[in-house]
Amino acid sequence: MAGVALAALSGSEAFAQSAETDAAADTGYGEIVVTAQKRAERLQDVPASVAVLATDDLAQQGVVRFSDYATRVPGLSLTSGRTGNAQVTLRGITTGAAQPGSTTGYYVDEAPVGSVNAYTGGSSITPDLDPSDLAQIEVLKGPQGTLYGAGAVGGLLKFATTGVDLNDYTARVSGGVNTVAKGEMGFAIRGMANLPIEKDVLGLRVSGFFRRDGGYVDNVNARTGRKDINRASVRGGRAVLAVKLAENVRLDLSALGQDTKSNGTNLTDVDAATLKPITGDFQANRVVREEGFVRLRLYNATLKAELGKIDLVSSTTYQRIYFKEITDGTRGFGAALGPLLGLGNNLGVRVNTIKRTARWSEEARASANELLGGALDLQAGFYWTKEEDENRIPGMDAFLASTGAPLTLPRPIAIASIDSAYEEYSVFGNARIHLGEKFDILAGLRYSHDKQTYLQDYQGIVVGPTRLIVPGQASDNVTTWLVSPRFKFSDDFMIYGRVATGYRPGGPNPAPPTGNIPLTFQPDRLTQYEVGLKAQTADRSLSFEGALFYTDWNDVQIQTSGGGFNYLVNGGKARSQGGEATLRYRPVEGLSLGANVSYIDAKLTTAAPAAGGIKGDRLPYVPQWSGSASADYTVPLSGDAKASFGATLNFVSERISDYALRFPKRLAGYATVDLRAGIETGNLSFSVFAKNLTDKRAINVAAQAALAPSSTPGAVYYASFIQPRMIGAEGAIKF
Repeated sequence: MAGVALAALSGSEAFAQSAETDAAADTGYGEIVVTAQKRAERLQDVPASVAVLATDDLAQQGVVRFSDYATRVPGLSLTSGRTGNAQVTLRGITTGAAQPGSTTGYYVDEAPVGSVNAYTGGSSITPDLDPSDLAQIEVLKGPQGTLYGAGAVGGLLKFATTGVDLNDYTARVSGGVNTVAKGEMGFAIRGMANLPIEKDVLGLRVSGFFRRDGGYVDNVNARTGRKDINRASVRGGRAVLAVKLAENVRLDLSALGQDTKSNGTNLTDVDAATLKPITGDFQANRVVREEGFVRLRLYNATLKAELGKIDLVSSTTYQRIYFKEITDGTRGFGAALGPLLGLGNNLGVRVNTIKRTARWSEEARASANELLGGALDLQAGFYWTKEEDENRIPGMDAFLASTGAPLTLPRPIAIASIDSAYEEYSVFGNARIHLGEKFDILAGLRYSHDKQTYLQDYQGIVVGPTRLIVPGQASDNVTTWLVSPRFKFSDDFMIYGRVATGYRPGGPNPAPPTGNIPLTFQPDRLTQYEVGLKAQTADRSLSFEGALFYTDWNDVQIQTSGGGFNYLVNGGKARSQGGEATLRYRPVEGLSLGANVSYIDAKLTTAAPAAGGIKGDRLPYVPQWSGSASADYTVPLSGDAKASFGATLNFVSERISDYALRFPKRLAGYATVDLRAGIETGNLSFSVFAKNLTDKRAINVAAQAALAPSSTPGAVYYASFIQPRMIGAEGAIKF
């Protein structure tokens, strides 16, 4: 712990403040309150590593996407090639950007979000919510299988929204503009209104936003070229109707929607050997005008009742996710098939992909505190989810790359679909036993049964002469558990231990035409050991949180390929170990300092031949060191006016893009600087900000352009760079 504390003092961070919400605490020197263990409690009291990001100031700083705040959370890393698509990794639990099933879980309040199985790209089609009506984002590190079930093997992101106030009318309108170096202008407008229809009984909260993110990648192709192809527009809204059914019974009905449309990816063309741009800074050569679209609809009904010492919660959720993408497959399928069809390098291929998820979920749980004279706290619940998924390539359009003229081939290049269904039943419970006033032990257990079916249908030139139709089914029974002792020297000083397990579901295997693969792949399982310390001064002007962890990851699910098709195997073991720390300090009124640092050593402990991994290979895209440092100062002006100034330094060390036998790329580490300033008087506020002030160039993800990886000089690779310098301004008015 002393070593972790020293690392925090020499590292960097942006500290978490709180926001006004049912699940958050007062700002300033108030306590931060989280719902990480499905009950509201002080962050200081949670025996687990939980990072909290207050969202009330994020939009004013231009921080609106995962990629904007990833470095502010110790132990979190991210890969993203397009706005609306991001893979979030916690504590190094990943097999790379291409892993199909997510290792991070996602919740919006009481609603699970995303796909659980491995067939619809659940690792990258994740909720990347605009902060316009969020109160805070809670990041739970380590496996959360006991309380949150399948998928959260690395941890969980929980978006806490702002609740309905049944007593006061409030409204807010804000807007902003920004410009990106090497790119174009962007803008945003947001609005919110809270309306008590009948005071203390019935209320409505509505919000909406529209945001355009300026592009900065240019397509230099002579026929299809255009500037700023990665421009994106994001729009969304949320409505919540809250009704107080009795003195201690409340029902919240919510609907949330968000659409993200992108005109192209962030991927640029770089040399496979040097990773240097081939034609120029932020340039790509695409013979297809690429597009992307993600639509999220989330509906939830949450009923909460406080019946003496027993609290009851029921959460019913329905969600729909629609994903559509048009990409350029010329360098892959075109290059492979062109010579066979007598077209040489002149075969252009447009790949159309559509994915859909429709999912119902229900959770009912009861909590009872201070039983047996305060010696026992209990919680028990039931969980059910069922989803139906579609993953389709309705066709690959063939054309002459030189002219764009369509081609009619004797057979389609490929038509493919995987229709799948996933259903899970779980029961869970935990108990906290208080052995005196200072020491207690939390123990939890969850039993889950899941079953999956799928129907695979492939046909076309790349499949072979015959159509491939393969059904599949699989089921698993999985038990996860948690033990966490805690010793509180005082209300402000605690040490804890934690051993927790998690899993991702297995399933039937998509079968490529080559055959000779297992019909199913098994769940992968993870056990993590953690010790931590949380301490703060009595006036909360200084606080420190530190944790050390060690993770065993077994039967790792790895995506491999055969005959041009992907499938899954269980291959190899991995381990992730390290530490993280967060320090917050408010030395004088108005000045807030913070730092965080994370060290992660994540490696394969056995060979993974299917992925090209050998024993000792680092897990892809996991930096060993990352962190940030932050300083904010608020000074009063005349009357109720005040001015604020702030700066953040972010740091990410080098990463490896792939395993040793697949020509891994070494991605250099980088540091960025963000600045901000603002003024607030009465109900008016105005702020200016600069992100990546020094216009740093750094690669976020590198991907092969052809069907196979390469390190040949001159061969094309795709690389997504972090966003170049952005300068913007934001203004808001409250009513």
